[in-house]
Amino acid sequence: MNRLNFLKQNSLERLLANIVPNVGHYAEDNPWLASYFSGANWWLESNIGMPASIILRLPDSKLDLFDLENTRAVYSALRQLTPVQAADPRLWAYMTHVTHWDYMRQRWPIEQYIGKPRLKEIIQERYFFMSDRSRAPLRNGIARLWWYGYCSYDETLDDPFELTGALLKKLDVAQNILENAFGKNNHLTQAVLRVLLEREKEGKAFYVREQVRELAHSRPGGHALLL
Repeated sequence: MNRLNFLKQNSLERLLANIVPNVGHYAEDNPWLASYFSGANWWLESNIGMPASIILRLPDSKLDLFDLENTRAVYSALRQLTPVQAADPRLWAYMTHVTHWDYMRQRWPIEQYIGKPRLKEIIQERYFFMSDRSRAPLRNGIARLWWYGYCSYDETLDDPFELTGALLKKLDVAQNILENAFGKNNHLTQAVLRVLLEREKEGKAFYVREQVRELAHSRPGGHALLL
């Protein structure tokens, strides 16, 4: 079994400090960190085991992003991570810049952002895990797939990713659930997603933003949630 790699802290800090000068590298077809660090020891091996590889499906178009399929792949391979480990910026920066470079280039081609005011911010959010920002788990290109799985995976179901399908049914669902404080509590998130699925089975609207916000503040039976 292979082990997860991660960037050394000084390597991560160097990349973060040089996003603008390195913009051209983010348009390259192949990973570039090995040549950028000129043979220096810029990464480390962790004690966390993982399968030989995690195969991600590359988007065919803006309509075929395969977020559910890729969430299955990432979370199934890395279920052993704790939330603390899954919030380590060094891990996800290695994955976005090295392990899954092809996926990142296809999913968020940097060319479409060049010349726009938010270019630096987009690279920060997609290629790095900005732990000082509450939206970091949803913005990093690979971390988001793990957190989608963590918040919705239920091994008691015939398909443990059934609730993940509900979470990713509409982009607005994932954003409004996971960007709230209760989104990082997988038990609460799963409870909300079960309600949404029940609504759909009853012929009601699958997702109403205001009602989801209400669910964030109450349990069935009326007990208040402490967030």
